[in-house]
Amino acid sequence: MLTWRALAPAAILAAIGANLWTSVSNGDFRFFDFFGYFTNQTNLLAAAVLLIALRYTGRERPVWVEWARVSVATYLVIVTAVYWTMLTHENVSHPWANLIIHGLSAVVLVVDWLVEGPRRPLPLRGVGIVLAFGLAWIAVVLVRGATDGWVPYPFLDPVNGYAPLAIVIASLIMVGLAITVALTQLSRWRAVVPADAHAEMPQSRRVDAA
Repeated sequence: MLTWRALAPAAILAAIGANLWTSVSNGDFRFFDFFGYFTNQTNLLAAAVLLIALRYTGRERPVWVEWARVSVATYLVIVTAVYWTMLTHENVSHPWANLIIHGLSAVVLVVDWLVEGPRRPLPLRGVGIVLAFGLAWIAVVLVRGATDGWVPYPFLDPVNGYAPLAIVIASLIMVGLAITVALTQLSRWRAVVPADAHAEMPQSRRVDAA
């Protein structure tokens, strides 16, 4: 686990860096456009989450780390599914980078979650936490689409009206919820169980801590 939690972020950053360099070289780089793509944002989050989890390998993690892990895993599953089913794959500058950010990163985050899930399953009542980032991103995209006309993905283009767009967004929300519920329930099965931070405490310290 230490290996992939260290190597995967490096691979993700290399992939994004290669695409960034190509965009700059072609003269079409726009900071808020390039980093406005959900793919780039969630892959950067994935790299950060893996590095944070690296510190806690084999140990119990703070609950916010667990929510971050399942959130990013959910986002990347959606990114991968949407890319390979709803978008065209033409004019890819770096096929290797494309495979990393639209496939490998999702696999790593999901496997990482299943191999070393949280010591205590996350409560289903909190699954809405996972959607917060995605909803904020959609809100920004809608504002930008209505103001400067930038739309990152064709299925979010309001050119055909906001009713079809609302259906697409609602569908993405439902899919996100389904993936989150599935991952939280699958965490009950895990190959590695993080050690209980209190298990190694002397009895006297446990009493004091209580």
